[in-house]
Amino acid sequence: MNKDATLVMIADDDGAMRSLLAMVLREHGYRDFVHASDGIQASDLMRTAGAALRLAFLDIDMPGASGLEVLALTRQKRPDCACVIVSAHSAVENVLAAVRGGAAGFVVKPYSAQKIADVLLKIERAARA
Repeated sequence: MNKDATLVMIADDDGAMRSLLAMVLREHGYRDFVHASDGIQASDLMRTAGAALRLAFLDIDMPGASGLEVLALTRQKRPDCACVIVSAHSAVENVLAAVRGGAAGFVVKPYSAQKIADVLLKIERAARA
């Protein structure tokens, strides 16, 4: 995955979480971001953003539409976009729903830089395969 040519969407209703995640992703070489503060905005961005949108971090609990709903839309409209579900709740049902829905990863909040690095490594390895 070419980090310089990759647009990353960060969808979370918590502005501090969006900022923190963008900071961690910058440390890993990602530079171009779009932000969504709810599921409707995330869905709209998924439909309208250009082909450079190749990575998305989706909060599972957002107003308007859940991260799982946005994930389902993404699998239909942008199958080449890797989606990571983030949640404060690591309930088995959430993890299974994310995996079944085609998520490239699942990260529990509060996320650490290491958790993000681990999921990025998994996604980057899959992109090279």
